[in-house]
Amino acid sequence: MRIGKFGYVNNYLPYYRLERERNVEVVESSPKEMIRLIELGKIDYAPIPSFYYLKNRDRLKRYRFCVASDGKVYSVIVVSRDGKLGSKIGVTCETTTSVNLLRIIAKERDLNCRILSMNVSRAEEILRYCDSALVIGDSAIDAMKRFRVVIDLGEEWKELTGYPMVFGISSSIGDAEICDEAVLRSLKWGLENFDEVLNSAVKKFGLSKDFLNVYFKSLKHIMDKRCERGLKAFEELCRDYKLL
Repeated sequence: MRIGKFGYVNNYLPYYRLERERNVEVVESSPKEMIRLIELGKIDYAPIPSFYYLKNRDRLKRYRFCVASDGKVYSVIVVSRDGKLGSKIGVTCETTTSVNLLRIIAKERDLNCRILSMNVSRAEEILRYCDSALVIGDSAIDAMKRFRVVIDLGEEWKELTGYPMVFGISSSIGDAEICDEAVLRSLKWGLENFDEVLNSAVKKFGLSKDFLNVYFKSLKHIMDKRCERGLKAFEELCRDYKLL
């Protein structure tokens, strides 16, 4: 089994046990790169950006594992030096879903700003050219320490719709139910052995135990009814604003 994994702290708990199994090859990459790997057949199954799934759902199989948040997500944020959004938001090169979520939020909240795609991923690089920066994953967690958070996109989405935001959905081109079952078993083990995973993450990432405790608990990894409604709302708004 070749299973893709977002190479961020957010997948550490669900994959902790899985990465210790001998019959599984776990391949790490950014969400955007994950698309390329699954399309080339270099992995059998992976969480992929929700926006990409919605565009290609007719030829992709979907499973239960996901990467979502029901409120603050902490790792999909807009930051700036002065706490103001400004007129130009630079967007990390790693995102597919979050940039479109930001476009929706900008329209819904009547934000007077330009959203610019950048060829870099770190906040300090983006902020050389723009007033604020949309960053994701570990770059976002790092950016929280250095800059001021203007928008947490998970929190903003929850206020806008009342639903969780689904950032990634497990998918495959061929049948990969066995992969999904393996990831869900690993997730279950991680939740049952939360303290072990938490302590390991503190050592690996050098982040505080208090933050990681809150962060891991902010994430949802199973597509339940509320996540389905959140995904549907995202699809509808993408269509309303001609993003899909």
